[in-house]
Amino acid sequence: MKNKIILPLVAIMILTLAIIIISYNFAWADSHSDKDYCYDQVGDGYFCFDTKLMCRQEQKHDEIAESHCYNKDRE
Repeated sequence: MKNKIILPLVAIMILTLAIIIISYNFAWADSHSDKDYCYDQVGDGYFCFDTKLMCRQEQKHDEIAESHCYNKDRE
């Protein structure tokens, strides 16, 4: 009798945990997939990077860059 109750409860707990973990991973991936640091180029072009350091390195060597690196979420 206990096995008839315990087995479905364990299955439900495992499925619930799997759904929570998968949802968390998708949310984490979405929030970290954005490239937050950008700089503008002449015209309508712009490039964005994961870190400010990467942005600064690329911006420094870009001859048509027309702005410093900025955080696109703050500005």
